Amino acid sequence: MNAKRWTNTHAGSTPAEKYRGALLATALEYAARGWHVFPLIPGGKRPATPRHTVTDCDGSDPWCRGGHTGWEQRATTDPDRITRAWTVESYGIGIACGPSGLLVIDTDTRKTGDELGHVATGEESLAGIVSTADGASLPQTWTVATPSGGVHRYYTTEHLTTPLGNTAGRLGDLIDTRGKGGYVVTPPTLTPAGRYEVTADAPAAPLPAWLVQPLSPRPAAPSSVTELRPVQHRSAYLRAVLTKEAEHVREATEGGRNHALFAAACCLGELIAGGSLTEPEAAGALLDACAGHIAAGAFTEAEAFATVRSGFRRGAAKPRTAA
Repeated sequence: MNAKRWTNTHAGSTPAEKYRGALLATALEYAARGWHVFPLIPGGKRPATPRHTVTDCDGSDPWCRGGHTGWEQRATTDPDRITRAWTVESYGIGIACGPSGLLVIDTDTRKTGDELGHVATGEESLAGIVSTADGASLPQTWTVATPSGGVHRYYTTEHLTTPLGNTAGRLGDLIDTRGKGGYVVTPPTLTPAGRYEVTADAPAAPLPAWLVQPLSPRPAAPSSVTELRPVQHRSAYLRAVLTKEAEHVREATEGGRNHALFAAACCLGELIAGGSLTEPEAAGALLDACAGHIAAGAFTEAEAFATVRSGFRRGAAKPRTAA
């Protein structure tokens, strides 16, 4: 990745200005590849915008006048928008995997204090999977080293008919993936832990076929508490509710994630009880939305599903139908 295009026109600039120039040039390079970028808080890994959650959205943000928009919707390949953002601030660079048509395999290292598992690193775990899977291989692709000692492998998904979301540990120990609803921090972003670095400057390869099935969305198991009811009708209101509640869960912050998931499940539980929604589709939407929190270790997939079922039971006490 060549960032000289911008920095050469700013000879004598300070180290901070050179870093900001490298970020801008690289963000433009990513956009030219068709990868949708968005700014991260300087020195951090969290999205810089929006600065409010869906529950606090009052519509005053120009991007939210038609409804709340999160980082995934704001990610862009527009050179003008990218230039305006990174010219004034040293934002880190995030890539929204879904809009970019990417699936990123993230192999991590075991954290200090964690109980030792069968492997010490995700790389070791991934190598074991490849060696035991019949005919499996990992083609050369765009690859990044993370400050924590992990590795990000970028694969394209345009050839797939079903979008792939985020997973945590589904492929193996210390292996997560980022797809629709997920993002990755990219070079040359600098955090307190260190800098993200490109280790293989190759075109992103198509996701190997042998990885598609294990990463495909799993059907949500229905709750045994509430009898499933057929969807009676579909409306713009119902679609808006599903989108809003999923976004609420996706953008929940540390300390409020489980509450956000429970509140969203309560809301959708009311629609399930009223016959406007089925439990599998509601649970699927919520579990997909909290995949990033599962990956972050906020809770396990089983714990998330237990919270969803509890919310459905609470919501069933106040049935309502979609307008």
